Amino acid sequence: MKILADENIPHIKELFSELAEIVTCDGRKISPDKLADVDVLLVRSVTRVNQQLLENSAVKFVGTATIGLDHLDLNWLKKNNIAYANAKQCNSIAVAEYVLSGLFVFADTFNIDLRKSKIGIIGGGSVGSALAERLEVMGIPHCISDPLLQKSGDKRDLVCEQALADCEFITAHVPLTTKHESDWPTEGMINGDFFKSMKSMRYFINTARGNIIEPSALKTWLSSSKENQCIIDVWRDEPNIDCELLEKCFLATPHIAGHTREGKTRGTLMLFHAFCKQFELEDNLLDEDYLKKDLPKDLIKLKQEQTFLQALSSAIWQVYDIRDDDKALRAGLSKDITKHFDRLRKGYKIRREFSAHCLCPLSTPDGSRRTLRELGFRSADPQESLS
Repeated sequence: MKILADENIPHIKELFSELAEIVTCDGRKISPDKLADVDVLLVRSVTRVNQQLLENSAVKFVGTATIGLDHLDLNWLKKNNIAYANAKQCNSIAVAEYVLSGLFVFADTFNIDLRKSKIGIIGGGSVGSALAERLEVMGIPHCISDPLLQKSGDKRDLVCEQALADCEFITAHVPLTTKHESDWPTEGMINGDFFKSMKSMRYFINTARGNIIEPSALKTWLSSSKENQCIIDVWRDEPNIDCELLEKCFLATPHIAGHTREGKTRGTLMLFHAFCKQFELEDNLLDEDYLKKDLPKDLIKLKQEQTFLQALSSAIWQVYDIRDDDKALRAGLSKDITKHFDRLRKGYKIRREFSAHCLCPLSTPDGSRRTLRELGFRSADPQESLS
């Protein structure tokens, strides 16, 4: 059996080499001529998997190390009996933590008490839910709007889109769907009408898909008031992104919100399990053996005199400060932005999730310790518990 995989999917050779011949290459350069004798194709979102790519291949199984499926032509795959799998929820925690970093930068820059604001979450799937759980832990008011889940009988207290109008912050976490695919299409949903209806919104974040936004509408909204600010991680026409929009953003990053080591590793592990199931192979792999490798040794140190929110923001930024990725992307504005964008993604730093980091118990203010641990941070004291 032969596998062709995107070279940026971690642990591929380590996990699959005993089961198949492995060939890797740049995901943007996967082409029909590379697939003639390939049985399994493993990709990320940069590879469009459709009839044009696979028609004359021997591929029997396609796996994507991403939550989203919009880069796969599912109808064609089903019609041609090609099995597929995605990595559901693999980077939900990573994206939620990215958003938290951004929210606290907003709060610090514009002197906002997040506990006196309201966060509107569009999309109640794995990412939106992960974010809502963390906002709940921190005591930050929030609501989720997801018409499809509401219609399906989801037991949570979901709200209609109109109810988001009183939220100062809106963050989007939806898959990309068209009017032909869904009763609630998301393509172009963030448009002029949306901005007009969100009366209280001053801060907008998009980590979903670039094509849910109509760029001209977003740029008009940003230009209409100095109070209007946005954080954008995903873009139309990546890697050839809109530099005019980038310059208008409060913070802009190169589609890396989900790029933690844990998120990427979970994605590969999920593909491995799906691969073994598809080809009826023995699967004795323990995920934790990979997820807990090489944990950082430095402790997260805070100051006893810090307030509750100061302690939270300091801990979050010590793990991940979104401003670093913003600076890195803007550094390419005078260069070839297309190559710069891809270079940043390919060479992205090792970023760990909160759960990889230990709090220094002596420096953590008592009022924030439990909350930080509920956010995922570990205690350096094995005797300490949440109970």
